[in-house]
Amino acid sequence: MQITRTEPETGGPARTPRTEIVPLFTGKREVEPEGYWDMSGSTAWEAAPPEGSRPSRHMVMSDAIRGFIVPFEQLDSQAAEEQAGGSDEMGGVYFYPFSHLFLPIGSGDDDGDLNSSNFERKMDAFKRTYFDGNGQPQGGTEIMTAIQAGDKHFMDEFAEEPRAQRPIRARTVWTDGELRDAAAFGRYMEDSQVNQGIGVRKDWDEVWAVAIFGYGADHDATLAQYRELAKRHSNIHVYSFDAVKNGAEVAEDMAVAVVPTQA
Repeated sequence: MQITRTEPETGGPARTPRTEIVPLFTGKREVEPEGYWDMSGSTAWEAAPPEGSRPSRHMVMSDAIRGFIVPFEQLDSQAAEEQAGGSDEMGGVYFYPFSHLFLPIGSGDDDGDLNSSNFERKMDAFKRTYFDGNGQPQGGTEIMTAIQAGDKHFMDEFAEEPRAQRPIRARTVWTDGELRDAAAFGRYMEDSQVNQGIGVRKDWDEVWAVAIFGYGADHDATLAQYRELAKRHSNIHVYSFDAVKNGAEVAEDMAVAVVPTQA
């Protein structure tokens, strides 16, 4: 599938140029997208100056993710059949929100699936469950419990398929802050070996695409942290959306990177 950009490029000086955001999956292997969505307290802060302005980083992330999942719905024939039958619970892209711990969407095995039909309903329920009394995200930034949940869910879904027939995991991260558990994440990444840009583990192959929001010193420190990880692990691709306020623009760029071109 080819993604056509229609939104203009905006953002601050650290914003990754669109010319550097190119497709990561150009082969014929199936790709399974998944998302790790930062819900820490700082995502309530402004996406760009001035201080206290809107939209917040969470708002931009939400708009971006809502747009990002659309092309994957179009590729997901099972989801189309389920939704045609009156169910919107499954299909789309599975998300693992996190702050200082994994924050499951709903309570069932497939509740993390987000698509255009269920996005608002599921995220409204999520906010009522996890956000503070003012309806704002809260907590720190630790990703490992969400990653562990993602690993379990993937194997629950694909364990019965031969290793060679399992899809490549397209592991997207949507964040605005440095990882407090960066050391643990680094050790986790050491367990994979990179071969032709793909991280190879015992049970699956994976590529990471990290979208970083916000601006200023905190943004730059987060960008530096992930870039350092990417130096050691070439299957991590880091994209700065420095001071970008348009979620549709981010959605296009992340879809260009992650949607398989031959799907």
